[in-house]
Amino acid sequence: MNNSSLIKKSSLFVFIILFLISGCAFNVLDYSNVKDKEFQLSFTSDVPDELKNKINIVFQDNSLSNSLNSNFIKISGFTIETYDIFSGKALRALEVEVKSSILLTITIGNKINKKKLMAMKRYNANELNILAEKEMLDFIKKEIYEDFLDQIVLEVGLIEV
Repeated sequence: MNNSSLIKKSSLFVFIILFLISGCAFNVLDYSNVKDKEFQLSFTSDVPDELKNKINIVFQDNSLSNSLNSNFIKISGFTIETYDIFSGKALRALEVEVKSSILLTITIGNKINKKKLMAMKRYNANELNILAEKEMLDFIKKEIYEDFLDQIVLEVGLIEV
């Protein structure tokens, strides 16, 4: 009886491991399928220039193409907010949470898809001086811009499928 329970446990363990390995469909984002299409990009004034530049690098902005056959990507409503998280007797925040969101409208042919994309990052702020905290906030903003770019490429790829 002890031997059969050991076999059941080991087979369950092997099944769980195989399920986790095969169920984790991790793929690197491929920008090649997005670069093959031509897109007209539209940004509102609240979208930062750094994010605009990153998106323009990946997507071919072809504003002179035929507007009937063109694909549109409109990015608007960019917001970024920081929240200080206090705990204990400390006078300074222990952590800072940075939340950001954008509104994305993708038009490919007759398909229109509107999404609100969000990104959130946290960093430990109790050990940083003021200048280091500012540099960390700039680094976090760059990471958020990269997250938005990856999310936009993913959304465009999902619409094309």
